[in-house]
Amino acid sequence: SYLWDFGDGNTSSLVNPQHLYTNIDGAYMIELIAISSQGCIDTTSMSLDYQEEPLIYIPNAFTPDGDEHNHTFSPVFSSGYDPFNYQMLIFNRWGEVIFESQDAKVGWDGTYGGNAQQVSDCVYTYKIIYKVKKTDERRLISGHVTLLR
Repeated sequence: SYLWDFGDGNTSSLVNPQHLYTNIDGAYMIELIAISSQGCIDTTSMSLDYQEEPLIYIPNAFTPDGDEHNHTFSPVFSSGYDPFNYQMLIFNRWGEVIFESQDAKVGWDGTYGGNAQQVSDCVYTYKIIYKVKKTDERRLISGHVTLLR
């Protein structure tokens, strides 16, 4: 016979059980106790660690044309990043920084400088640096975004 302890309060006596974890914070210690028909007992355990990977969507174009739709460029983080360790830089074709943000909720609206001068339709380069919440690993993503008015 078998007794599985999944570490979250759930158990099973099946030979090959399936278990779905609903709370994915932290690690779980899974233990299996096997008992033979002669009464011999053996136990094994394993730690199951969950690492939440950042989920990021980065659009490749935006339209700051005043219609309330798609008017800023910013990545969309679903989970797994540290919002206090984030930076986004936008560069023009000459490599000049024309926008910088330390807040993932603040996107680029297609303007440049203190007087918010509109930039022309073009392809711009972005660089996004963020930290993974679970591991403190810094990651860099770079690419291109097209501005269309």
